[in-house]
Parts: sequence; structure tokens; C-alpha cells
Amino acid sequence: MAYSKAIYSVDLELSKSPHAVFTQAIDLAKWWPEEFVGESIRPGGEFVLKSGDGHYSKNKVIEFVEDKKLVWLTTESLRKTDNFDWSGTKFIFEVAANGDGARLRFTYDGIVLEHETVRLAQICDVCIKGMFYNFVESFEVTIEVAKPAGEVFRCITSDVAKWWGGKDLSGGTTKLHDEFVIDHPGAHYSKQKIVELIPGKRIVWLVTESDLSWLRRRDEWTDTKVVFELAGRDGKTILHFMHEGLTPDKECYARCSEGWGAVIKDWLFDFISYGQPHF
Repeated sequence: MAYSKAIYSVDLELSKSPHAVFTQAIDLAKWWPEEFVGESIRPGGEFVLKSGDGHYSKNKVIEFVEDKKLVWLTTESLRKTDNFDWSGTKFIFEVAANGDGARLRFTYDGIVLEHETVRLAQICDVCIKGMFYNFVESFEVTIEVAKPAGEVFRCITSDVAKWWGGKDLSGGTTKLHDEFVIDHPGAHYSKQKIVELIPGKRIVWLVTESDLSWLRRRDEWTDTKVVFELAGRDGKTILHFMHEGLTPDKECYARCSEGWGAVIKDWLFDFISYGQPHF
């Protein structure tokens, strides 16, 4: 195998503050395409990134400047399909203020196989311009309800038709891999699959099909994720909602953000708190 030195950078302009962007950048477990194993990202911290049994790397944080810069060094690595080893590579995140938002520069500084230089650029673009952008810029809203997390979890999963969808919902909403459809004829059709379900903590729906008839690109919701994260505290629950992939570059963003705001802050909040949504 022929190795070569590679330095590839990706720049991204974001609407969030530098603090928010840096905080989300170091939360690798939620957006990095490989499985994250180990300590939280902190000065001197060590962690593993892996895909199944055939692709892994051990990494160490070698530079950590709060809200400004993160660098980790790959200290050991292996791709078993061809024994590619990218040890010594640095992954660099630099964050700076940009008007009311922030600018992120990601740099891959290290080793690549000579025939994979184009693929490296494509992977970096997907990770940063796709996955990280979606994670940072997706619509999100947080509410606090005076109910324990277990009760909130039950309301979200067992009674979806009572706070979203109504009679236009069909299918299962309670078990992992359940699928359900919301069909408002002439306006909205979407099919969701439950891809993650951690009782009392986290629910993720993957939108597998969508048809929003008022859009030029009617399937904008397809392959997006609807995420509910719960944190119980003193008998109350903080519910963080995110529609991952519903970003400002989407035609439907303004209208759907307004809609989700009402669904979560009004309908779901009222249903959890009082047993009845106020449609």
C-alpha cells in the first residue's frame, strides 16, 4: 500500500454561538458516524472510535481550548479489510465568532492511502457538512413538565394520537422497530419507524417516507429523525425535542418549525400536564 500525507479542511458557517457549536462538536457520541467508546471529550481524555470489529482507532485529546479549539491524535488504528493504519493523524476543530453565529473549520491532518484522497474529502464533507450541520442546526425545543420521566415517556410513546396525528395516525408507536403513519390528506404524509427506545430516557423515530404536498421537493422529511431526550429531576422532567435534519436550508423549515413549536410546547405539554391537548 502507498501512503501519502493529507491535509483536508472543511469550513462551515452556523447560526449558533461559538459556545453552542463547540459544546455540540465535543459530543461525538451523538453525531460522529462511528461508535464512540470511552471518556467524555476533555483535556487529555482518551477514547475509541469503531465500526463493528473491522475498523477502530484509539485517540487522545492533545489540545482543548474551551469554545475555540479541539485536537485529538490517533494513537493506534486499523482497518482490517486492508490493514490501513492512520496512526499519527490529527483531527482538528477550530471555532470562531462569525457575526451572530459561528464559523467552524475542521481539518484532517495525517495519513491517507494514495488512491483514497478523493474518498477522504468526500467522507470529511459528509461528516461535517452533513452530519454535524444537521446535528447543530436542526430544529429543537425544550420544555419542563411536572411529571416523572417514566410518565412522560409513556405519554410520548403510548398516546401519540392524542397529542399528534389524531385520527390520521395508524400503526404501532410503543416498541422498537414499530412503524406508524401520519396522513393528513392533501397536506402531509409521513411514515416513521422507531429506531431507538430507551425507557425513560430517549426515543428516536426515523422518517422513512414523506410527502408534503405544499413543497417543491415533497420528500424533505425523508431520512430525517425525530428525537426525544428526557432527563428527570426532583419529580419533574426536562424534555428536549429535536427534528434532526430539519435545518434552515430546507424549504419547509419555517412552517414546520412553527408547527413543531405548537405540537411540543402546547399540545404535548398540555397532554402530559393535564391529560388533554388543547388543539
